[in-house]
Amino acid sequence: MTTFGESRKIMSPRQMRKATLRRMAPACGLILAALLSAAHAPTLASDTSDEAQVLGEQTDPHAEFLARYAAWAKGIETKGQARGTPLTAEQTDLARQIGIAHPEKVRLVHVEAVPFPTQDEAMRKMGESLGFIGPGITNNAQAFGYTIWVRDGFTLDRPSLAHELVHVAQIERSANFDAYVQRYMQELQTYGHAKMPLEVEAYEANRTYR
Repeated sequence: MTTFGESRKIMSPRQMRKATLRRMAPACGLILAALLSAAHAPTLASDTSDEAQVLGEQTDPHAEFLARYAAWAKGIETKGQARGTPLTAEQTDLARQIGIAHPEKVRLVHVEAVPFPTQDEAMRKMGESLGFIGPGITNNAQAFGYTIWVRDGFTLDRPSLAHELVHVAQIERSANFDAYVQRYMQELQTYGHAKMPLEVEAYEANRTYR
């Protein structure tokens, strides 16, 4: 997931709602690059259900944003694989304990700012409307596939790393990209961010792996 800000101040109800929106970003950041090949896999022309999905996506601005973000994130994951550093022996052991099938693929990338496609005006505006970016929002860490991008100055300690790795494990357990996204959004709407099972599992890792 994405790790935002380091403030410990008590939030107002409005701030809590905004924080919930911000935290929708992590899972997307994790899943987009890891399973892009599944999103772009060829399909049969006779598959009417897939055709209907495509038609629906054409009229859904959020689906369009997700598709464009996925294409961008693929390049980010590739860059991260090229420039990032592999996990240490201790971190690899942590990844295995959490359930990562291929911890050898994970890379840590330290940068001045965690990337977001702000150069694309449409994506920037959508990101701002969803609370992913904007004034007062600091993205400290985010996973793109098997790469975890960390803002310079932020300490990715064992609990924080464990949280990120849990989302990678969740992706690997999913049938495909679409299945994970659908489950995440359904859980978010049903339970809210704090109580949705996918995030409960990730936050449990924060407490377990100290």
